[in-house]
Amino acid sequence: MAREPLGVVLTAGLGTRLRPITPHTPKPLVPLLNRPLIGYALDLLALLGLREIAVVVGPEDATTAEVARDHAPPGVTVTEAVQHEPNGPGDAVASVGAALEDRTVAVLAVDTVLSGADPALLRRFEETGAAAGLLLQAVEDPRAFGVALLEGDRIVDLEEKPEQPRSNLALVGLWLLAPEAVERVRTNPFINAKGESDLTATVAVLLEEGRDLRGWTLDGEWLDGGTLEGLLHAQSRLLPGIEGGDASALAANGNEVSGAVIAAEGARVRESRIVGPALIGAGAAVEGCSLVETVVGANAAIEDAELIRALVEPGARLSGGSYTDVVVTAGGEVAGPGLVGA
Repeated sequence: MAREPLGVVLTAGLGTRLRPITPHTPKPLVPLLNRPLIGYALDLLALLGLREIAVVVGPEDATTAEVARDHAPPGVTVTEAVQHEPNGPGDAVASVGAALEDRTVAVLAVDTVLSGADPALLRRFEETGAAAGLLLQAVEDPRAFGVALLEGDRIVDLEEKPEQPRSNLALVGLWLLAPEAVERVRTNPFINAKGESDLTATVAVLLEEGRDLRGWTLDGEWLDGGTLEGLLHAQSRLLPGIEGGDASALAANGNEVSGAVIAAEGARVRESRIVGPALIGAGAAVEGCSLVETVVGANAAIEDAELIRALVEPGARLSGGSYTDVVVTAGGEVAGPGLVGA
């Protein structure tokens, strides 16, 4: 009997594009609407029907697997695999080991946040009998991505970060691999110029050898949580979907509140102007501030500050200042696209 498909979440990257958050916070635990990125990855794989998910972490990451188990959707089992050296995404998949054998595997990058994914995508892929399937979306400049050329739903060309792309369809960070593709990734991957096991390039070799590859365009939105700018954009896109809380309790403390605003249990907001949509985490303290479309993490403390479209990490401290489109890190730094040219 065939084994059930396995989900694999890749989290072991260094997170350099998210600095200065990542020196204090592992990339999979970076908050988006006060939820860790790993939570969104688990939700997506569960939506596709996966009930067993392996989370690949780096050797120094002692917290992500536990947080993943805490955020696992009902009925989903989370296991941990360790990628001991940063040798590329193919090596990260291979680090899952024997659990990969004879299974269809859905691989997801932890900083890929998708809306509108087809819940039947994995089933549709398995029905084709193809070696691999890729989810794609049109982008303005595909040169920084893996790029696929489609004829119908068949991939006829696939290249990683091409100088002259043959299409504008970029890989969104979700790979569907049949057992033969999984075995190739484990035993004979494509090694790139950096000496890394390149997952997309390995799939491209299968295409060159005549294997059937399929691709589907995402009927939704691809949000990149892997950069500060992308993280703030994702927050702006998802924040309007929150349901408004009881603003009367906030107004009782000399606050001016409008729009959908949710303050978690134990949050203290005084003498502040809050324009929703906005979230204020449990135990956070906000005093004398103006917050517009901002998310404040749990146990953060902000006073006498003006923030517009900001993300405040849990435990952050900020006193004074006026900022737009920034992240306030747990380490006390303010960074982001809003500071460019400021």
